[in-house]
Amino acid sequence: MRIKKDNRESVQKIRATIAQRLSSARQIFNLFGSSLSRSLGTIFFIPHPWIGIILWVALLQNPRYAAFAVLGFFVASCLDKVLKTGDTQLLGGGLKANALLAAVMVAWLTGATEIPLGAQLVMAVASAAAASILAAAVMRAVGGANLPSLVWGYCFIAAVLFNVCPTCTESAVSTMQVMPMPGDAIGWGMAFIRSLGTLIYAQSYEAGLLVGLAILLWSRILFVTGVVGWVSGVCITLAFEQLPVDYYWLPTSYNYFIAGMALGAVFFLPGWASLFMAALGGCIAAFLGLVLQHVLPESPIIYLPITAATSIWLVLITASFAGNNTVWRNYTPHLRPEDAWWYAKYRSQRLGHNEVLFSIPVAGELRISQGFNGSLSHAGDWCHALDFQRPTTIDNSPDPALNIWGGAVYSPASGYIERFITMIPDNQLGVCNYAENWGNYVIIRLDQGGWALLAHLQQSSIVLAIGTRVEAGDYLGNVGNSGRSPIPHLHLQAQSSPEPGSPTIPFRLVNYHSTLGTNTPCNHWNTAALPAEGEIVMAAYPNQMVHKVLASIAPGSAVWTIESQGHIPRNFRESHSNGIIRINTTLDEAGQHLFNSIFEEGTLVACLAADAWRIVETRQLTSSFMKLLAFVAPSIPYSARVGMTWRDPVPLMPTGPASWLSMPAAPYIGHHFISANCKCNSVPNVEGERLYIETTLDLSGDSSPLKLTCEFEILRGPVRIQADFKDGTVVYSLLSFEPGLPFDHSSAQ
Repeated sequence: MRIKKDNRESVQKIRATIAQRLSSARQIFNLFGSSLSRSLGTIFFIPHPWIGIILWVALLQNPRYAAFAVLGFFVASCLDKVLKTGDTQLLGGGLKANALLAAVMVAWLTGATEIPLGAQLVMAVASAAAASILAAAVMRAVGGANLPSLVWGYCFIAAVLFNVCPTCTESAVSTMQVMPMPGDAIGWGMAFIRSLGTLIYAQSYEAGLLVGLAILLWSRILFVTGVVGWVSGVCITLAFEQLPVDYYWLPTSYNYFIAGMALGAVFFLPGWASLFMAALGGCIAAFLGLVLQHVLPESPIIYLPITAATSIWLVLITASFAGNNTVWRNYTPHLRPEDAWWYAKYRSQRLGHNEVLFSIPVAGELRISQGFNGSLSHAGDWCHALDFQRPTTIDNSPDPALNIWGGAVYSPASGYIERFITMIPDNQLGVCNYAENWGNYVIIRLDQGGWALLAHLQQSSIVLAIGTRVEAGDYLGNVGNSGRSPIPHLHLQAQSSPEPGSPTIPFRLVNYHSTLGTNTPCNHWNTAALPAEGEIVMAAYPNQMVHKVLASIAPGSAVWTIESQGHIPRNFRESHSNGIIRINTTLDEAGQHLFNSIFEEGTLVACLAADAWRIVETRQLTSSFMKLLAFVAPSIPYSARVGMTWRDPVPLMPTGPASWLSMPAAPYIGHHFISANCKCNSVPNVEGERLYIETTLDLSGDSSPLKLTCEFEILRGPVRIQADFKDGTVVYSLLSFEPGLPFDHSSAQ
């Protein structure tokens, strides 16, 4: 027995030692992957650490270049700590990317010279440091303009060295292989492949293939938009060749590809409009290349990524003046373009695309007496506006449910009082004051951008001061009948400037109940929508018991049992459960709930928003339990009451082998988001009733749930989920729950 115990202890020690060594190796590997390889990857708009390693393999086609690149990286890392710039390795080029390229440039520049190695290393260190400092300056200068820093620091240092040491430059250029003009399809393909590695001074076919492979693995859209930019630029250059001008463009053609990727998928969300931007970027880069080659004839400066960077900036600046209604800016460029598009499109399904969001400014049931593009006065530049009245209006009635006159008006959003008028007399019924179009009004400069105008208020009811800070729900005044208003009502619009009568801009109402019939209750809840003319609406107020259940969901570890009957589709079977699963819940720094399965991959992220408990993200879910939770309760409003319905898109991103092609195609052929039609069947009360939600999906097929139900309890959150399929049923029931520390992520591993 003693021998067996000793052997067991020895085995445990060996396992512990191996685990420790593997952990150390993993940490070193993670350091390399997350920092060094990402610095090179961001030059090609690839923030993924492991895919960036492929680019290092391409650079290793010349080990000397790779060694100098590592040196430049460490120089930039030291400077980053000294300058405290917080280099986030911005896409297109941050401190480390600029320094890395500058060091590779020195390796190329001095490779054919007799300069001692020590002097070469000093030049590399100095160039990398200077490129880093210049990159930091560019980041600071263009940060407020919402422009990427790109590789301007590297370009400037390279241009200086090319002019300071023309002999070195001539020697370096003489060592480069001449790229022959293609004469057939194979030749064009080879020219394209070789051009991909030119930015990192690797012109071999192998290096080009590796660069192309890395881009393809990261994003198919990124590669396609790069090709669109390259082809567009080539077409422009071929047109120039018909003129009596000399233009050797092949070594510079990688600029077309870089500009196409940046504008088609990185700084704009993918779509047909951004595909046009990719083509435009390639054309501009080609034209600027011609100009630069004739301004600086026979100078290697023309081969730098100056034309790509310039074309990217020109298009971004021009688009900022044109607005973002046609092409959408990408505010999550660190994500794959496919994923960035999906999240932006999903958010627009819920809240609209950058539309102003207003809460209903008057309490009680209201009728939209005139909506957008109304037939009376909401037309032309003033088409985006809503008029509010009571559903059934009786003039001069003292009942506030029958007459909106004197009703309290609340701020529809947060901001600052820009201007107001309060001394216009109210009109007699049926009479308008055409001299004062808006009557008594309040204009609010909104935190979310734009201005809100609330008009036709009661005389002397506005007791505010210009510059006063107001939050959504703060009292502004009373509903009146001033200005061009024959009967008491409230006019609400969002506008593009502070002057009364400025052109209006689209907006949506948020967190409200609605119905189309005057004799039916407002039992449909809307996250954010635009009510139609004649629709009855009412601001949603939280049910305290529902809010208590949802806000109290605690972090911890839950054990669930699984019972199934009949045939359950493969997509909804737990693969590692044996009838039992464990779900760990933790909180992130923002207070969001993170649900993780012990046996399956993926994370479900839920947050307590201002209006509802809402699932906001699903990360590569393989757990059937979490898929069903995302289906049955993508959101639960705090205002839930028995019989209330609502509709919400399901936040499940397509996964699996099929998504490798379907996701890149979605921005161009359309994508159908699955919608959940939810109904509240019971709410918690003192007798112990649970929050009970029933859901059906806008999804057909034998493998889709026909109906889902979910029950929530205080502290424990979801306690029962049932999914009914065509030929079977699966039920998840909470067996035990052990509360844990809010930020203890060890249980989620």
